[in-house]
Amino acid sequence: MSDPLKLLARSPEDLTVISSLMQDATVRVGDIDFDAKGRRLSFVANRFRWEKKRRFFRPKGERVRAGLHLTGVLKAQHLGFDLNDKDQVLELLSLEAHDAGEEFDIHINFAGGPTLKLHAECVDAVMTDLTDAWEARARPVHQD
Repeated sequence: MSDPLKLLARSPEDLTVISSLMQDATVRVGDIDFDAKGRRLSFVANRFRWEKKRRFFRPKGERVRAGLHLTGVLKAQHLGFDLNDKDQVLELLSLEAHDAGEEFDIHINFAGGPTLKLHAECVDAVMTDLTDAWEARARPVHQD
């Protein structure tokens, strides 16, 4: 694997860095897992590699399979999508953590309004690239 990323977030500011690298990742609903007993939410996604410059042989950019897991999750809610629609694909917009006293509210926001709302005892997230990169079909475009 060439240039894999592995990042750890222990604060809201750290999570902002992971958010910027996960922006425009596509996530299949069936690849989202919440383990209430283990207090962990995880998913795998096709991450657009914003940190890589366009190359002659990959002018549209590239994607890589990446995993994200958050630990210390006390509660998870999903809004705006059906967990039973395993093949639905969501486009990740941002991850944000908000101080809620001694705990944190973490929102995973997707395009069009779907959201995962987590209540966690701390910010503890790891993002890891899992595969080699491949050429993206297109470079993500954002509305102004």
